[in-house]
Amino acid sequence: MKRLNKFLTLITLVSVAVITESCEKNILEVERETSLSGPDAAQTAKGAQAIVEGAVTELKSIFSDIRVSVNRQCGTDIVRNGTHLADEPASGLFGMNTYDGNFSAQSEQIESLWNRHYNGIVFANTIISALGNLPDAELGETGADNLGQAYTMRAYLYLELVRRFDNIPIIDVRDLDKDGPQFETEQSQRSEVYSLILSDLNKALPIIRTRAEVDPNIVEPIERPTRGLTLILLTEANLDLGNNAAAAAAADELVADPSYLLQPLDNIFGLDGDTETNDEVVFSIGFDPAIPETVQWQSQQFVPLYDRVNGVARTMETGGRPWSRLSPSAYYWTLFDTNDDGDVKDEADGRIAAWHKLEWIFDDAENLPDGVNLGDVVTLDHLQEQWPTEGREWRYVEPTTIKTWEDGTLGRTVAQAEGWRNIIVYRYAHAFISGAEAHFKAGNAARAMQLLNVLRERAYGDASGNFSNITFEDIVEEHARELGHEGHRWSFLKRNNILVERVQMHNVDASPNVQDRHRLWPIPLSFIDQTGSQQNPGY
Repeated sequence: MKRLNKFLTLITLVSVAVITESCEKNILEVERETSLSGPDAAQTAKGAQAIVEGAVTELKSIFSDIRVSVNRQCGTDIVRNGTHLADEPASGLFGMNTYDGNFSAQSEQIESLWNRHYNGIVFANTIISALGNLPDAELGETGADNLGQAYTMRAYLYLELVRRFDNIPIIDVRDLDKDGPQFETEQSQRSEVYSLILSDLNKALPIIRTRAEVDPNIVEPIERPTRGLTLILLTEANLDLGNNAAAAAAADELVADPSYLLQPLDNIFGLDGDTETNDEVVFSIGFDPAIPETVQWQSQQFVPLYDRVNGVARTMETGGRPWSRLSPSAYYWTLFDTNDDGDVKDEADGRIAAWHKLEWIFDDAENLPDGVNLGDVVTLDHLQEQWPTEGREWRYVEPTTIKTWEDGTLGRTVAQAEGWRNIIVYRYAHAFISGAEAHFKAGNAARAMQLLNVLRERAYGDASGNFSNITFEDIVEEHARELGHEGHRWSFLKRNNILVERVQMHNVDASPNVQDRHRLWPIPLSFIDQTGSQQNPGY
């Protein structure tokens, strides 16, 4: 069996000093001069929490990387290239969304994602190695919770990896004090990885705290693993494996958790007051404007280049600095267009207005084109007058999602593309969507419809939009309406064997390129070359 000592970036002795340097909020104020080894630190309450925070910080680093921050939104049926996605490295987001020849094992961006997930697993393994075999009496309630967090974070990270790459190595941490981490690099079968994921989650379930049980004066509950995240991951992993009854049970348990409450539509993704910590959030990645050098790069990715239009000013209220790397597909909008008139502004689904920007107006008095007034809506005719030849400029005010947008509440300015809003990874509504999928597949269409209708009643404000019966296609479509552009679509399409089909149908930029091999990502070539491991088919 081959060993790899230098492939991952965290090949140094894990110590509390290193970890606290990487944890921006330094929540537990672990003394920087401490030089305990990973296992020793893990057996202290503060040290263990800091190490868990280290795993979350590795995940956070993905959203802090402008080149990969929206990788999970790419390559599906509800997205297309933004007008300026081609400004990105061809092997990064561009390849991930188009599946062209640059989407390959040589991609530095894919390698970066691979490394960061495994780095996070190293942190989780440190806790599990130190605490996993302690008797309950010695472990204590806080130690048990830390162990549950580590199991849950490891399961999350392995789930992300196995979904994308399939046969991946399960790494082990041994002899930390003597040699530093050693990593087993023999590829495991997909079934073995999922077995570990389910084992971790089932071990975590009885010991990890619920959101309501976490003291927010010590750590923000939604920025650390809680039982809600464990249950969502149990739902998702079991759905991937076709264990539909188990998935349905986990989803129902989360739905029943009093820690969570579905929020008004305009409260979920807002920034005012305590909105970022609202009761619908299950797990988020926190950012802090008090630490300006630590930013996230999702806020601007779906913002079209509206300010290139004469007479339209760049303001925080209308999107701030535009970037236009991704944009909702035409198909996405048809899901809200119940009367097929090509206009969603007349629809009763409140998610349209709450989660999207559909139009821009002329608001720059000094640069108004002839014949328009302040407050007029910018139309395609106006764009064609400014740019007579058809090109990407005709898309500069296309409608888009605002789930990731950030205004000036946290100090962001019109000059900044980066921001500090938290990234919602999972929210309570996810349990209703995935629960509906699980129940439908398990033969309980009535319960599936009941769960979907809870979300639709929120969306419509009453029962007028409720389903009276459902097919699986209704679940496919409601998944897009409710969770669209939050990073969950690719894995949903993949596990239902419709990824290639739906991308060919609805992603205009990927449809000429997508093939069956793209149900998996290529394993980084550097890993293959160094270990002699097997590459995924077709790469």
